[in-house]
Amino acid sequence: MKKNRANITKKAGLPPESLVYTGNRKPSPAEIELLVYDQESCRKLQITNPAELSGAIDINKVNLLILNNITDVTLIENLGKHFGIETMALEDVLNTEHLPKVEEYGDQLLFTLKLIEISGEGELMRQHVSLILGDNYVIVFNDFENGIFEDLKSRIESGKSKARQRKADYLFYILTDTLVDSYYGVVNELIIKIDKLEEKLLEEPQLNYIHSIYQVKMMINDLRGVVLPLREALLNIVQGDFNRFGEDTLTYFRDVRDHINHIIHMVESGRDNLFGLIELNSSNTNNRLNGSMKIMTIITTLFIPLTLIAGIYGMNFRFMPEVGWKAGYPLAIILMIITAVIMYFIIRRNKLL
Repeated sequence: MKKNRANITKKAGLPPESLVYTGNRKPSPAEIELLVYDQESCRKLQITNPAELSGAIDINKVNLLILNNITDVTLIENLGKHFGIETMALEDVLNTEHLPKVEEYGDQLLFTLKLIEISGEGELMRQHVSLILGDNYVIVFNDFENGIFEDLKSRIESGKSKARQRKADYLFYILTDTLVDSYYGVVNELIIKIDKLEEKLLEEPQLNYIHSIYQVKMMINDLRGVVLPLREALLNIVQGDFNRFGEDTLTYFRDVRDHINHIIHMVESGRDNLFGLIELNSSNTNNRLNGSMKIMTIITTLFIPLTLIAGIYGMNFRFMPEVGWKAGYPLAIILMIITAVIMYFIIRRNKLL
Protein backbone atom coordinates (compact mmCIF):
# COMPACT_ATOMS: atom_id res chain seq x y z
CA MET A 1 0.00 0.00 0.00
CA LYS A 2 1.32 3.35 -1.03
CA LYS A 3 1.71 5.91 1.73
CA ASN A 4 2.51 9.58 1.37
CA ARG A 5 4.97 9.98 4.20
CA ALA A 6 6.42 13.30 5.16
CA ASN A 7 10.09 13.98 4.67
CA ILE A 8 10.67 15.15 8.24
CA THR A 9 14.43 15.20 7.68
CA LYS A 10 13.92 18.49 5.84
CA LYS A 11 13.68 20.18 9.23
CA ALA A 12 16.72 18.49 10.72
CA GLY A 13 19.24 21.05 12.01
CA LEU A 14 16.96 24.04 11.43
CA PRO A 15 16.14 26.44 14.28
CA PRO A 16 12.71 26.34 15.96
CA GLU A 17 9.78 27.97 14.17
CA SER A 18 11.36 27.38 10.75
CA LEU A 19 8.65 27.10 8.11
CA VAL A 20 9.34 24.04 5.96
CA TYR A 21 6.89 22.01 3.90
CA THR A 22 7.51 18.38 4.89
CA GLY A 23 5.44 16.72 2.18
CA ASN A 24 6.73 15.02 -0.96
CA ARG A 25 5.24 17.41 -3.54
CA LYS A 26 7.37 19.78 -5.57
CA PRO A 27 6.93 23.49 -4.72
CA SER A 28 4.56 25.36 -7.02
CA PRO A 29 2.71 28.71 -6.95
CA ALA A 30 -0.65 28.78 -5.20
CA GLU A 31 -3.79 30.91 -5.15
CA ILE A 32 -6.23 31.78 -2.40
CA GLU A 33 -9.90 31.28 -3.07
CA LEU A 34 -11.94 33.79 -1.06
CA LEU A 35 -15.64 33.62 -0.29
CA VAL A 36 -17.11 36.68 1.47
CA TYR A 37 -20.73 36.40 2.54
CA ASP A 38 -23.48 37.41 4.90
CA GLN A 39 -27.23 36.87 4.89
CA GLU A 40 -27.83 39.26 1.98
CA SER A 41 -24.92 38.66 -0.39
CA CYS A 42 -21.96 36.46 -1.33
CA ARG A 43 -18.98 37.14 -3.57
CA LYS A 44 -16.14 34.93 -4.75
CA LEU A 45 -12.59 36.08 -5.49
CA GLN A 46 -9.21 34.62 -6.51
CA ILE A 47 -6.22 36.08 -4.63
CA THR A 48 -2.61 35.58 -5.70
CA ASN A 49 -1.00 38.06 -3.30
CA PRO A 50 -1.91 38.36 0.41
CA ALA A 51 -1.56 42.14 0.00
CA GLU A 52 -4.80 42.03 -1.99
CA LEU A 53 -6.65 40.71 1.05
CA SER A 54 -6.76 44.14 2.71
CA GLY A 55 -9.29 45.36 0.19
CA ALA A 56 -11.06 42.02 -0.22
CA ILE A 57 -11.69 40.99 3.40
CA ASP A 58 -14.88 42.39 4.93
CA ILE A 59 -14.71 42.41 8.74
CA ASN A 60 -18.50 42.78 8.92
CA LYS A 61 -19.05 39.53 7.03
CA VAL A 62 -17.82 35.96 7.20
CA ASN A 63 -14.71 35.26 5.12
CA LEU A 64 -13.77 31.79 3.91
CA LEU A 65 -10.22 31.47 2.52
CA ILE A 66 -9.17 28.21 0.87
CA LEU A 67 -5.57 27.47 -0.13
CA ASN A 68 -5.29 24.22 -2.13
CA ASN A 69 -1.51 24.04 -2.18
CA ILE A 70 0.73 24.31 0.88
CA THR A 71 4.00 23.88 -1.00
CA ASP A 72 4.11 27.67 -1.51
CA VAL A 73 5.76 28.43 1.86
CA THR A 74 6.31 32.11 1.00
CA LEU A 75 2.62 32.64 0.34
CA ILE A 76 1.69 30.90 3.59
CA GLU A 77 4.24 32.95 5.52
CA ASN A 78 2.83 36.20 4.08
CA LEU A 79 -0.69 35.01 4.78
CA GLY A 80 0.33 34.32 8.36
CA LYS A 81 1.72 37.83 8.72
CA HIS A 82 -1.47 39.37 7.34
CA PHE A 83 -3.71 37.53 9.84
CA GLY A 84 -1.24 37.47 12.70
CA ILE A 85 -0.96 33.68 12.74
CA GLU A 86 1.75 32.45 15.08
CA THR A 87 4.69 30.68 13.48
CA MET A 88 4.13 27.58 15.62
CA ALA A 89 0.66 27.24 14.10
CA LEU A 90 2.06 27.61 10.57
CA GLU A 91 4.61 24.89 11.36
CA ASP A 92 1.73 22.51 12.08
CA VAL A 93 0.03 23.58 8.85
CA LEU A 94 3.15 22.68 6.84
CA ASN A 95 3.84 19.41 8.70
CA THR A 96 1.84 16.95 6.59
CA GLU A 97 2.38 14.10 9.07
CA HIS A 98 0.99 16.00 12.06
CA LEU A 99 -1.71 14.09 13.89
CA PRO A 100 -5.18 15.63 14.20
CA LYS A 101 -5.31 18.13 17.05
CA VAL A 102 -6.99 21.38 18.09
CA GLU A 103 -4.99 24.15 19.72
CA GLU A 104 -5.55 27.79 20.58
CA TYR A 105 -3.04 30.44 19.53
CA GLY A 106 -4.01 33.83 20.95
CA ASP A 107 -7.37 34.78 19.43
CA GLN A 108 -7.16 32.05 16.78
CA LEU A 109 -7.94 28.34 16.84
CA LEU A 110 -6.02 25.77 14.80
CA PHE A 111 -7.55 22.40 13.91
CA THR A 112 -5.40 19.94 11.96
CA LEU A 113 -7.22 17.03 10.31
CA LYS A 114 -6.80 14.45 7.57
CA LEU A 115 -8.83 13.91 4.44
CA ILE A 116 -8.98 10.14 3.83
CA GLU A 117 -9.67 8.71 0.38
CA ILE A 118 -9.27 5.36 -1.36
CA SER A 119 -7.61 5.74 -4.74
CA GLY A 120 -8.62 3.97 -7.94
CA GLU A 121 -5.88 1.42 -7.25
CA GLY A 122 -7.48 0.60 -3.90
CA GLU A 123 -4.86 2.38 -1.80
CA LEU A 124 -5.59 4.54 1.24
CA MET A 125 -4.50 8.13 0.67
CA ARG A 126 -4.14 10.71 3.45
CA GLN A 127 -4.22 14.44 2.78
CA HIS A 128 -3.26 17.05 5.34
CA VAL A 129 -5.93 19.67 6.04
CA SER A 130 -5.72 22.55 8.53
CA LEU A 131 -8.45 24.96 9.63
CA ILE A 132 -7.78 28.27 11.36
CA LEU A 133 -10.69 30.08 13.00
CA GLY A 134 -10.57 33.82 13.63
CA ASP A 135 -13.14 36.44 14.61
CA ASN A 136 -14.75 36.70 11.18
CA TYR A 137 -12.87 34.24 9.01
CA VAL A 138 -11.90 30.61 8.52
CA ILE A 139 -8.74 29.70 6.61
CA VAL A 140 -8.51 26.25 5.01
CA PHE A 141 -5.09 24.84 4.10
CA ASN A 142 -5.30 21.79 1.78
CA ASP A 143 -2.17 19.87 0.88
CA PHE A 144 -3.81 18.85 -2.43
CA GLU A 145 -6.55 20.39 -4.50
CA ASN A 146 -9.67 18.35 -3.86
CA GLY A 147 -13.42 18.72 -4.23
CA ILE A 148 -14.36 17.93 -0.65
CA PHE A 149 -15.78 21.43 -0.03
CA GLU A 150 -17.20 22.13 -3.50
CA ASP A 151 -20.76 21.25 -2.56
CA LEU A 152 -20.52 23.35 0.60
CA LYS A 153 -19.23 26.37 -1.33
CA SER A 154 -22.02 26.00 -3.88
CA ARG A 155 -24.66 25.94 -1.15
CA ILE A 156 -23.18 29.03 0.49
CA GLU A 157 -23.09 30.89 -2.82
CA SER A 158 -26.67 29.94 -3.65
CA GLY A 159 -27.90 30.85 -0.16
CA LYS A 160 -29.07 27.31 0.62
CA SER A 161 -26.70 26.89 3.59
CA LYS A 162 -27.49 27.97 7.14
CA ALA A 163 -23.96 29.39 7.18
CA ARG A 164 -25.31 32.50 5.47
CA GLN A 165 -27.21 33.36 8.68
CA ARG A 166 -24.46 32.29 11.06
CA LYS A 167 -21.03 33.42 12.19
CA ALA A 168 -17.56 32.07 11.43
CA ASP A 169 -17.70 29.44 14.20
CA TYR A 170 -20.63 27.75 12.43
CA LEU A 171 -18.62 27.74 9.17
CA PHE A 172 -15.78 26.12 11.10
CA TYR A 173 -18.22 23.44 12.27
CA ILE A 174 -19.62 22.58 8.83
CA LEU A 175 -16.11 22.34 7.37
CA THR A 176 -15.18 19.89 10.13
CA ASP A 177 -18.44 17.97 9.72
CA THR A 178 -17.86 17.65 5.97
CA LEU A 179 -14.42 16.12 6.54
CA VAL A 180 -15.61 13.73 9.26
CA ASP A 181 -18.63 12.55 7.26
CA SER A 182 -16.36 11.73 4.32
CA TYR A 183 -14.80 9.01 6.52
CA TYR A 184 -18.02 6.98 6.32
CA GLY A 185 -17.48 6.19 2.64
CA VAL A 186 -13.91 5.05 3.31
CA VAL A 187 -14.89 2.85 6.27
CA ASN A 188 -17.78 1.31 4.34
CA GLU A 189 -15.45 0.46 1.47
CA LEU A 190 -13.01 -1.21 3.87
CA ILE A 191 -15.85 -3.18 5.48
CA ILE A 192 -16.91 -4.36 2.00
CA LYS A 193 -13.30 -5.45 1.33
CA ILE A 194 -13.32 -7.44 4.58
CA ASP A 195 -16.66 -9.09 3.76
CA LYS A 196 -15.42 -10.08 0.29
CA LEU A 197 -12.25 -11.56 1.80
CA GLU A 198 -14.36 -13.60 4.20
CA GLU A 199 -16.45 -14.95 1.32
CA LYS A 200 -13.32 -15.91 -0.62
CA LEU A 201 -11.80 -17.67 2.39
CA LEU A 202 -14.98 -19.73 2.83
CA GLU A 203 -15.53 -20.46 -0.88
CA GLU A 204 -11.87 -21.05 -1.82
CA PRO A 205 -10.19 -22.53 1.26
CA GLN A 206 -7.44 -23.96 -0.94
CA LEU A 207 -6.04 -20.45 -1.60
CA ASN A 208 -3.90 -18.28 0.68
CA TYR A 209 -5.20 -14.70 1.13
CA ILE A 210 -2.81 -13.53 3.83
CA HIS A 211 -1.32 -10.81 1.57
CA SER A 212 -4.75 -9.30 0.83
CA ILE A 213 -5.65 -9.46 4.54
CA TYR A 214 -2.40 -7.73 5.45
CA GLN A 215 -3.10 -4.89 2.96
CA VAL A 216 -6.55 -4.21 4.45
CA LYS A 217 -5.11 -4.48 7.96
CA MET A 218 -2.56 -1.76 7.18
CA MET A 219 -5.33 0.46 5.82
CA ILE A 220 -7.42 -0.08 8.96
CA ASN A 221 -4.43 0.72 11.19
CA ASP A 222 -3.68 3.87 9.18
CA LEU A 223 -7.29 4.97 9.56
CA ARG A 224 -7.22 4.29 13.31
CA GLY A 225 -4.17 6.53 13.59
CA VAL A 226 -6.31 9.37 12.26
CA VAL A 227 -9.71 8.89 13.90
CA LEU A 228 -8.51 8.20 17.45
CA PRO A 229 -6.61 11.52 17.91
CA LEU A 230 -9.43 13.28 16.02
CA ARG A 231 -11.91 12.06 18.64
CA GLU A 232 -9.69 13.48 21.38
CA ALA A 233 -9.55 16.84 19.60
CA LEU A 234 -13.35 16.94 19.23
CA LEU A 235 -13.76 16.09 22.91
CA ASN A 236 -11.64 19.13 23.77
CA ILE A 237 -13.99 21.29 21.73
CA VAL A 238 -17.29 19.95 23.10
CA GLN A 239 -16.00 20.14 26.67
CA GLY A 240 -15.79 23.89 26.23
CA ASP A 241 -12.02 24.19 26.44
CA PHE A 242 -12.12 27.03 23.89
CA ASN A 243 -14.16 30.22 23.98
CA ARG A 244 -14.40 30.59 20.20
CA PHE A 245 -17.74 28.75 19.96
CA GLY A 246 -21.26 29.68 20.93
CA GLU A 247 -23.40 27.20 22.82
CA ASP A 248 -25.46 26.41 19.73
CA THR A 249 -22.31 25.62 17.73
CA LEU A 250 -21.06 23.36 20.53
CA THR A 251 -24.32 21.42 20.19
CA TYR A 252 -23.48 20.80 16.54
CA PHE A 253 -19.96 19.71 17.46
CA ARG A 254 -21.43 17.16 19.87
CA ASP A 255 -23.14 15.63 16.86
CA VAL A 256 -19.77 15.48 15.05
CA ARG A 257 -18.33 13.78 18.13
CA ASP A 258 -21.09 11.16 17.91
CA HIS A 259 -20.24 10.63 14.25
CA ILE A 260 -16.56 10.04 14.97
CA ASN A 261 -17.48 7.65 17.80
CA HIS A 262 -19.63 5.69 15.36
CA ILE A 263 -16.82 5.65 12.81
CA ILE A 264 -14.36 4.39 15.43
CA HIS A 265 -16.82 1.64 16.38
CA MET A 266 -17.01 0.58 12.71
CA VAL A 267 -13.22 0.64 12.40
CA GLU A 268 -12.72 -1.43 15.55
CA SER A 269 -15.35 -3.96 14.40
CA GLY A 270 -13.60 -4.26 11.05
CA ARG A 271 -10.26 -4.70 12.80
CA ASP A 272 -11.69 -7.50 14.98
CA ASN A 273 -13.10 -9.20 11.87
CA LEU A 274 -9.67 -9.03 10.25
CA PHE A 275 -8.11 -10.92 13.16
CA GLY A 276 -10.81 -13.56 12.64
CA LEU A 277 -9.91 -13.74 8.94
CA ILE A 278 -6.25 -14.22 9.82
CA GLU A 279 -7.21 -17.18 12.02
CA LEU A 280 -9.53 -18.56 9.31
CA ASN A 281 -6.79 -18.28 6.68
CA SER A 282 -4.35 -19.99 9.04
CA SER A 283 -6.91 -22.75 9.66
CA ASN A 284 -7.38 -23.23 5.91
CA THR A 285 -3.61 -23.48 5.48
CA ASN A 286 -3.36 -26.07 8.27
CA ASN A 287 -6.24 -28.06 6.76
CA ARG A 288 -4.50 -28.09 3.39
CA LEU A 289 -1.30 -29.26 5.04
CA ASN A 290 -3.16 -31.92 7.03
CA GLY A 291 -4.86 -33.09 3.85
CA SER A 292 -1.51 -33.41 2.09
CA MET A 293 -0.05 -35.29 5.06
CA LYS A 294 -3.09 -37.57 5.12
CA ILE A 295 -2.66 -38.48 1.45
CA MET A 296 1.06 -39.10 1.92
CA THR A 297 0.35 -41.30 4.96
CA ILE A 298 -2.23 -43.36 3.05
CA ILE A 299 0.16 -43.85 0.13
CA THR A 300 2.91 -44.87 2.53
CA THR A 301 0.55 -47.28 4.34
CA LEU A 302 -0.44 -48.92 1.04
CA PHE A 303 3.12 -49.40 -0.12
CA ILE A 304 4.66 -50.71 3.13
CA PRO A 305 3.31 -54.30 2.72
CA LEU A 306 4.12 -54.20 -1.00
CA THR A 307 7.66 -53.16 -0.17
CA LEU A 308 7.82 -56.05 2.33
CA ILE A 309 6.79 -58.56 -0.32
CA ALA A 310 9.20 -57.09 -2.87
CA GLY A 311 11.93 -57.12 -0.25
CA ILE A 312 11.41 -60.77 0.57
CA TYR A 313 11.43 -61.91 -3.05
CA GLY A 314 14.32 -59.63 -3.83
CA MET A 315 16.64 -61.47 -1.44
CA ASN A 316 19.41 -63.44 -3.13
CA PHE A 317 19.21 -66.66 -1.14
CA ARG A 318 20.15 -69.74 -3.16
CA PHE A 319 17.60 -72.11 -1.61
CA MET A 320 14.34 -70.15 -1.87
CA PRO A 321 11.57 -72.59 -2.93
CA GLU A 322 9.72 -69.97 -4.96
CA VAL A 323 12.78 -69.03 -7.06
CA GLY A 324 12.37 -72.09 -9.23
CA TRP A 325 8.66 -71.65 -9.83
CA LYS A 326 7.65 -70.67 -13.34
CA ALA A 327 4.59 -68.88 -11.88
CA GLY A 328 6.61 -67.16 -9.11
CA TYR A 329 6.64 -63.70 -10.68
CA PRO A 330 2.89 -63.49 -11.53
CA LEU A 331 2.02 -64.99 -8.12
CA ALA A 332 4.09 -62.28 -6.39
CA ILE A 333 2.35 -59.55 -8.42
CA ILE A 334 -1.08 -61.06 -7.59
CA LEU A 335 -0.13 -61.22 -3.91
CA MET A 336 0.84 -57.51 -3.99
CA ILE A 337 -2.47 -56.54 -5.64
CA ILE A 338 -4.52 -58.57 -3.14
CA THR A 339 -2.58 -57.03 -0.24
CA ALA A 340 -3.11 -53.49 -1.62
CA VAL A 341 -6.87 -54.12 -2.03
CA ILE A 342 -7.16 -55.45 1.51
CA MET A 343 -5.28 -52.43 2.87
CA TYR A 344 -7.51 -50.09 0.85
CA PHE A 345 -10.72 -51.56 2.31
CA ILE A 346 -9.26 -51.44 5.82
CA ILE A 347 -8.50 -47.72 5.35
CA ARG A 348 -12.01 -47.03 3.95
CA ARG A 349 -13.71 -48.99 6.76
CA ASN A 350 -11.88 -46.89 9.33
CA LYS A 351 -12.85 -43.70 7.41
CA LEU A 352 -9.24 -42.68 6.90
CA LEU A 353 -9.87 -41.96 3.25
